[in-house]
Amino acid sequence: MRTTTLLSIVVSIGAVKPNIIFFLTDDQDQLLGGSMPATAPGGATPIPKTQKLLGDGGMLADNMYIHTPICCPSRAETFTGRYFHNLKVEGQCPAGYGGQDDEGNLCCMHVDEKLVNNYTMATGLSDAGYKVGMFGKYLNYLSTGPPPPGFDAWMANGGGAYYAPQFFTHGITGLPDGSVNFNETDYTTAVVGNFSNAWIREVKDEPFVAFINPKACHEPFLPSPWYNNTWEDGWPATAPRPASWNTTKQQRANHHPTIANMDLLSDETVTCIDETFKNRWRTLLSVDDLIADTHQLCVDLGIVDRTYFIYSSDHGFQLGELNLAMDKRNVYEFDIKIHLAIKGPGIPQGATFSQPATNVDIAPTILELAGVTSMQVDGRSLVPYLKQSPTSNDQQRPWRNSTYHEYYFVGLPPKCGQNNPIETPDNNFIAVRHQHGSPFGNILYAEFTTGTQGPGFVNFSTIDFYELYNMDNDPWQLNNIYNTTTQQVRDALHQDVHQWLQCK
Repeated sequence: MRTTTLLSIVVSIGAVKPNIIFFLTDDQDQLLGGSMPATAPGGATPIPKTQKLLGDGGMLADNMYIHTPICCPSRAETFTGRYFHNLKVEGQCPAGYGGQDDEGNLCCMHVDEKLVNNYTMATGLSDAGYKVGMFGKYLNYLSTGPPPPGFDAWMANGGGAYYAPQFFTHGITGLPDGSVNFNETDYTTAVVGNFSNAWIREVKDEPFVAFINPKACHEPFLPSPWYNNTWEDGWPATAPRPASWNTTKQQRANHHPTIANMDLLSDETVTCIDETFKNRWRTLLSVDDLIADTHQLCVDLGIVDRTYFIYSSDHGFQLGELNLAMDKRNVYEFDIKIHLAIKGPGIPQGATFSQPATNVDIAPTILELAGVTSMQVDGRSLVPYLKQSPTSNDQQRPWRNSTYHEYYFVGLPPKCGQNNPIETPDNNFIAVRHQHGSPFGNILYAEFTTGTQGPGFVNFSTIDFYELYNMDNDPWQLNNIYNTTTQQVRDALHQDVHQWLQCK
């Protein structure tokens, strides 16, 4: 997709508009066993109820990716359907995690929030007659005041704390408009679940869209009291140990400096990684409860047959891969591949779809399900493939065979006792993940440049490092084949990724 799309959709779903419930978790990995389909030995999973309800009972994506593997940009892209460079602040966001740009506008992780808040899919949904509620994490940096346009109910934060969470509120029964601090015994996933479910009961007779966004399984990985020591028989004793786990510097010598400079994992770091892995799964047990309870509520209210349930994450995660103790921010498959599950009217059960997609495609998909007729987006609706009924228009405009990825350095200090920071300023990248069917084959291609966004502006006019991986032979991205690839192929890959970067 190289040009912005103006959705022009005519949808007939019957006399009653469908409801849509979108669950969006934080940092939930796909490759390391944390989501669907299960990849841990024996099919072990922290979300067994969700696997049965939405995985077995709905449809899963085979090739779902995140456009930007860090929280604020990813969520901004998901809620607007726009690529990062179309939401990016032009000046400097002085505090990477949140602050104000040169003109005083809110920004977080280089996202210009005014380009997000005024253009989320909530505006189109509200105009189409939907009640729209936001519960949980929205963007990483929020301010007081009314919610963005289109939201009727607003109980949102930037992630907040697992215990005693604070939320900005508007239109929530039982809570004052403004902000609310919950008690130290209140667990954030339960709070988000309780208030979102109460709101669904209130609006059940009207078409609604509920965004339900728990903090889990983000750092600091604190489980609820009722799952604090849970570890089921048959669950893995340690975090996964794939081929890229705890590699030597020689194995990483052909990676960009952030990766090449990482040390071997110490015993202290390995212990921290394994504890982190287990606590991430424990936090997801509460997410599993939330999703199952919300689904059961819709059954009890008699609305389940006209409700779509969508479930995804804002990016993947790392737990020792390429010697990165934890976090995300990288171009590699473990950080950019995510799950997407959908269940609802017309969606076949137990099926999958293989079209390569990113979170930028989620907004146009939800808008089409809701029958929204016009909204400017960069992504494309997946509905024809979810319902396995592509029209002649879809066939005339074939689906893409690659996905585009873009990231700008934010900065993170060492984790789990490591000496090296998780990322350094060389970690700005644009990349394309080509799939089978692409002229380039099943590969990952990335270009890196160095900068911090201040005083310079990173625009990828100068490239400092290149990486290219054959994903058939090297699924954990250890062998950078860029230097052994023909100049003709290199030039074609360079031209392709820069065409994506120009998408407006």
